[in-house]
Amino acid sequence: LASPRLASPRSVDHCSRSTSPSSSSYRPPLALSRHQSMQRLARISAHLHDDGEEETITLTDTAKGIYLDAFQMDKGGFSVRKHRLKGGLQDNVDVVEVSNGIIKATVLPTRGMTIHRVELLDPAVELSLGWESPVKGPVHPSYVNLEDNKGLGWLYSFNGWMVRCGVEFSGHPGEDSDGRLLSLHGKIAHIPSSVVNVKFDEKHQTLYLRGKVDEVWFKGANFELWTELALHKGSKTFGLTDRLTNHSAKTQEFTMLYHANYGRPILGEGARILGTFSTVQAFDDEALKDIENWQRYQGPGYVKPGGERLYCVVPFGDKADNDKCKLVFHDPAASKGIAISYDVKSLPYLSVWKNEDTVKNGYVTGIEPGTSFPPNRRVERKAGRLATIEPNETRVFEMRYTMLSKPGEVSAAARDIQKLVRVHGPAKLLKEPLPKD
Repeated sequence: LASPRLASPRSVDHCSRSTSPSSSSYRPPLALSRHQSMQRLARISAHLHDDGEEETITLTDTAKGIYLDAFQMDKGGFSVRKHRLKGGLQDNVDVVEVSNGIIKATVLPTRGMTIHRVELLDPAVELSLGWESPVKGPVHPSYVNLEDNKGLGWLYSFNGWMVRCGVEFSGHPGEDSDGRLLSLHGKIAHIPSSVVNVKFDEKHQTLYLRGKVDEVWFKGANFELWTELALHKGSKTFGLTDRLTNHSAKTQEFTMLYHANYGRPILGEGARILGTFSTVQAFDDEALKDIENWQRYQGPGYVKPGGERLYCVVPFGDKADNDKCKLVFHDPAASKGIAISYDVKSLPYLSVWKNEDTVKNGYVTGIEPGTSFPPNRRVERKAGRLATIEPNETRVFEMRYTMLSKPGEVSAAARDIQKLVRVHGPAKLLKEPLPKD
């Protein structure tokens, strides 16, 4: 993503905003005189809440008629930038970049708060989360028909690091038991956020980027999803917290799957995934052929063009750490990678998608915690893996990610997992593919 040319801050704490709700084109913020800055701040005072230790800036609130088409702020070592992309399939996609000076995350409110990319801001180490998709740039939802190509329309916009899948349904396309066509991975990643705000927590030295996404249809599902990305000052660790509420008057089936995608520089021949795994089952016969090596990655072009392998994993949690599943994905040299932890009670299943296709076709792996496996909702219901949520109930999903930029960090995280595996025992490799009916 090309960042807009931003004005240099005049002080350590600096902000500027463009507030025209009806603006249809992005204009980079200009350097302002102190008088102009005060006038602009006065115009948007209704968007700002400051209680001394916490300051919240609203970037979007459709119910209140608030929309800032451009915004920038530097405060206490944190920075926030908001702009809108123009041209092509990315036209009118909002982008929010947040940074703690150590890492930078790029988030797309127009795409359901998808996290497009996370980068380590260390010129000596190449480390980022994301991949090179044949689909270039964020695609605006208005250019995507999710039911196109027999329900595979989701693939026409598939790129970026963390794409949420769900909420009413997720997984592979096909007809549900009642004949309804369920498209690939649901709708949530193609619903624009109705509320976006940024909160600075002075006491805990944390920046929060929050968004609200509503998946609602008349006489059907009524889900409210609040997403929260937390960056901590001076840290390579960041957190994701999602809160899903069922506002309908009846019990609802739902699926949450966190489709986190990794390419180079972590992915390569000899890269490995380690974790607290109980059982591993191949999705199909093709994946079963290589199940003994499922934790090791091959180089680009290992599968036939368009081929892929998928493994369905049931992880176990660390009892000493609130039943957290622990994962490490590292590069072939074990010199860099990512450490992941999350609660297995809320996300009891893990899908490991190995797309060892050519670089041109998309060389990528997905490490995907979820409430179920990727088959169609009809299959997951029959298997007893489909979750439900009661009226007015809220479910919370929390994940923690640490960027590992040194060999010692990778080895330390791997040793922690090995200790847990020695106590629990190695993962059991099941000899039959996952049943589909």
